Amino acid sequence: MKIKHHPSRTLEVRDRGQNTTYHRPSYLVKKKEGSIQLAIALPGVSREDLTVSLEKSLLVVTGKRATAELHTAEDPLHIGTPEGYQLKTQLDHDLNSAAMSAHLENGVLTLILPEKESAKRREIPIQ
Repeated sequence: MKIKHHPSRTLEVRDRGQNTTYHRPSYLVKKKEGSIQLAIALPGVSREDLTVSLEKSLLVVTGKRATAELHTAEDPLHIGTPEGYQLKTQLDHDLNSAAMSAHLENGVLTLILPEKESAKRREIPIQ
């Protein structure tokens, strides 16, 4: 697999002779008490065409769009049009990946990443 980054926020992934072009999606990170909320814009991606994976602390979100609906085969703009979105990000080790949840609504994937109990602020009694 060969990965090439372009300054235009487009990621081109080549795998087994196939060319797949992904856009890096827009996202927003909010810190709430006890968790981090990650909202990722994935317009045109259905639940069935979306994968979220976590290996060690690397979070990978990949969503494929229904490009056939967006462009016809004769459309000259079809060449270079991204087929989907992909976001790779390293997560903090203080997050509880086992309690992570995901929800897709209106083209926005929301991931809730709770903090581990050991990472939460606590008072230390003085003896």
